[in-house]
Amino acid sequence: MDETGKIGKHALLVLPAAATHLGLVLVLGVLHVRLPPGGWVERAVGYYGALSGASSAYSFFAPSVGPLPWATFEVRDRAGTLTTDVLETGASREADLRVKNIIDMYWDEQDPAVRRSLVASWVAKVFAKHPEADSVVIRLESYDLPSMEEVRAGKQPQWYVEYRAKFTLKAQLAAGEVSKEATP
Repeated sequence: MDETGKIGKHALLVLPAAATHLGLVLVLGVLHVRLPPGGWVERAVGYYGALSGASSAYSFFAPSVGPLPWATFEVRDRAGTLTTDVLETGASREADLRVKNIIDMYWDEQDPAVRRSLVASWVAKVFAKHPEADSVVIRLESYDLPSMEEVRAGKQPQWYVEYRAKFTLKAQLAAGEVSKEATP
């Protein structure tokens, strides 16, 4: 058999699979169509969408894209030295995107108690990273990108402080203050 015959048979397999995938991207990701729950088709398409990314909402170029979240931490040690830190590590782009998604949870959550818990857990991570810290000020900011129409009218992108709080360690034991009575 010649080379064109091999390509033709290969194309007969690949083209329908590619068309099916693009169709699912269109239906699930772009049009946000939801299948009736409970059936095997819904489960199979759901698994495929999650594994392949076909069900991702491709709206990053849409006018409804929200502000970009950012969290910074001002760490002050016992000597008064101020250091600024972030949760992103720079270890990999994927890890830093995951951190951004975790920070973005703050904006998605409506319950003030859950928001406070999220912020407290991030601050606890910063205290663990900086054992010499006496206090940490967290600033949650959003970078508002104007629409193209607003840019043409002269509006510039800008940062907004959405949340700011200072956390201090409740109790700090000085050297030699550990009670021997508390040992079992």
